[in-house]
Amino acid sequence: MTLLAISINHRTAGLDLLARTSMDHDASRELAHSLVGAAHVSEALVLSTCNRTEVYLDTNKFHAGLEAVAQPLAARAGVDRAALPDLCRVYYDEAAVTHCFGLVAGLDSLVVGENQILGQVREALSSAQEEATSGPALNQLFQTALRVGKRVQSETSIGAAGRSVLTAALTQLEGEFEPVGSSVLVVGAGAMAGVAARSLAAKGAHVDCANRTLAKAERLATEVGGVAVPMEQLAQAVAGHDVVVTCTGASGSLVSAETLGDGPAPRVIIDLALPPDVSDDVVDRGVRLVNLASLREAGDRTDEVDVEAARRLVGSEVTAFLARQRAQAVTPTVVALRRMATGVVDSEMSRLERRVGGFDECVAKEVHNALNRVAEKLIHSPTVRVREFAGDDSPVDYAAALRALFALEGQNVALSDPDDCPPEARRAVSESPEGIPGSLAVRSADLQEEATA
Repeated sequence: MTLLAISINHRTAGLDLLARTSMDHDASRELAHSLVGAAHVSEALVLSTCNRTEVYLDTNKFHAGLEAVAQPLAARAGVDRAALPDLCRVYYDEAAVTHCFGLVAGLDSLVVGENQILGQVREALSSAQEEATSGPALNQLFQTALRVGKRVQSETSIGAAGRSVLTAALTQLEGEFEPVGSSVLVVGAGAMAGVAARSLAAKGAHVDCANRTLAKAERLATEVGGVAVPMEQLAQAVAGHDVVVTCTGASGSLVSAETLGDGPAPRVIIDLALPPDVSDDVVDRGVRLVNLASLREAGDRTDEVDVEAARRLVGSEVTAFLARQRAQAVTPTVVALRRMATGVVDSEMSRLERRVGGFDECVAKEVHNALNRVAEKLIHSPTVRVREFAGDDSPVDYAAALRALFALEGQNVALSDPDDCPPEARRAVSESPEGIPGSLAVRSADLQEEATA
């Protein structure tokens, strides 16, 4: 497995660029298929949320895989290829595993510890599996990452807090908005809208729902005891509620000062969409607006002690995963060794039969079984020990040593091409104070090299 991850996220880019690179299901699927069709890329998965667009590859050529992703991302972002290095992070192999596990655990979210990322990653993996753009490498990575994310949610305090972008928005509004008894309109019917509607209803608000597909609005409204509102009546509905929560991600503003007109206006609007659903000019009507930009500006207030515990858990899972991967990496060499031993036995058996003029069938079977047992006993310890050694975090390539000792280089052994990746990607990443291997951010050294090549 040779993993490559490219991330444009809330830490590397502004909301405008995130909005441009954001992809719906169809666009994500199209990009994944185009990547799998590229040379040197065997698997691809695209994850696109309101705070990130990330592409994961299994590739046997670092720079070829990087370039296959960089060109379409630059095109979506509307920037020159040469400008991309300053807008993204690139993670390779061990660093890609570290980033993926931390991401799914909620450690790289705008609101640290939020658990919606679990559902978003699960949906991205399901799509990649249905479209057959993911395979053994990415399936194993993300299935393990989802398990790690669940552990963080259930075993650490940042998960127990039930944090989300919505809870962060409500925290900003403390003292200005009390859900109990308030009338709330939730616009949208996706996962975020569902979380918002159920959460606010549980806090005592009366929640109505609007969506372009009325049936979806009706299902969500029924669940929370509210009324479904057709989008044609959105302007009137917005004016008739105390609070509006939008999370459609549709292109173009749904609510603006012009939409509100001179009539009544809600006291609070919470815009959780990217691109934004609500124009900033609503504040001119006295509306308190909370959106992703204001949440980003406020920063995250998660207790560092809680984050530290989650990082240690993720770090231990990364170490275990990499050990399993190293042990699995020797499998082709072990298979080649067993194939060679079987070939030697068969060859010697044929040679013996020619020399003695043939065997009785029963005797021939016994001799053949005996030779196989001898061969198995001779190679058993080397194959067991090489798996054990390979699982250790050691710079020694035990699989290569085994191939050299038994002259397996001519055998059909599947090998990656480590010489194609940059030196810093091949080196073991340093341990950070948090206990997780430090992220490998290949920016100017590699993306820029590709851009100017």
